[in-house]
Amino acid sequence: MTDDARDPAVSRRQTLTLGAGALAAGALGASALGQQGGDGGDGGDGGGQQGRVYRVTVANLTRGQPFTPPAVALHQPSVEVFSVGDAANAPTQELAENGNLVPLLDLIESTPEIRAAAAGGSPLVPEDDPADTGLPYYATLRLSADASATHLTFASMLIATNDGIVGLDTVELPEDLNESVTYYANGYDVGTEENTERFEDLVPPAKTLILGGEPEGTTETDSELATDGVIQPHPGIQGVGDLPPELYDWREPAALVQVERIAPTATEPTTTTGTATETETGTETETETEEETETETEEETGTEEETGTETETEEDTETETEEDTETETETEEETETETETEEETETETETEEETETETGTVR
Repeated sequence: MTDDARDPAVSRRQTLTLGAGALAAGALGASALGQQGGDGGDGGDGGGQQGRVYRVTVANLTRGQPFTPPAVALHQPSVEVFSVGDAANAPTQELAENGNLVPLLDLIESTPEIRAAAAGGSPLVPEDDPADTGLPYYATLRLSADASATHLTFASMLIATNDGIVGLDTVELPEDLNESVTYYANGYDVGTEENTERFEDLVPPAKTLILGGEPEGTTETDSELATDGVIQPHPGIQGVGDLPPELYDWREPAALVQVERIAPTATEPTTTTGTATETETGTETETETEEETETETEEETGTEEETGTETETEEDTETETEEDTETETETEEETETETETEEETETETETEEETETETGTVR
């Protein structure tokens, strides 16, 4: 177990959800590590079939070291994902050299004593975000595990190093509901690669996440740089390669890890992330969206009313047209009647004339 100090709880509540991708193809996003726990007991108060629920917040405290998406595991006390003073296992080496979480996933799936695990959705940059990446400096994960999971392990790659990690090795989880504890995690050199500090030997984000510009580097292990050491405290950036110590070096601790045991809820979000600028952007956006929706609804209502009015007008027009048509028909019928009357009158006149003529002849 590491010697990281336990301090009173520190809360970072302001969060802004990000959709940033993972470091590379091998760096998994949120929830990608899966969970094995949750069915091994109710875990005491507030547990139920969901097990015990923990909220884990990881914050980058360095001035120039980005982290890979933080990986967190809840497990039984017999598990040691890495151990200071021992040689690194293959999953730890892959994480430290290449930012690759896939072997760690394999380890979790093959280790039943690991009851739950999750990873963040994006790299964590220093709070000042020197390259203006817009990436967060902290992430919050929610995990659920049964009561047999009493310890936590956390690990991320120190991206701008040859084989560095920041992590906690098998620290205790809070026991009581609503209890929280804060740990401070240091950086470690896992002892598997020479510290050249050259961009060509580092993963590409080592340059872009701090200096910006075009990426350089590799995500493959270079056997010519291999060393046979053990995990030990990281010496920091020495300035022997491309990394200016005034930009990339850091003072310990490198990370803050806050762990809270919380009550289960119907739906538990897996991860949230935060940027250095703590604003209510999300809330404002939602409010604007609601206002726009209301405006659109009012416009649609107004359109429907206008449409209704137009329909009524059309119906009135049709009615008037029908009435006019009926009037014209009646007028035509009256005209025809008058014409017939005139014709009858003319016929009567002619008949009278003929009668007069006949009368005159008789005389």
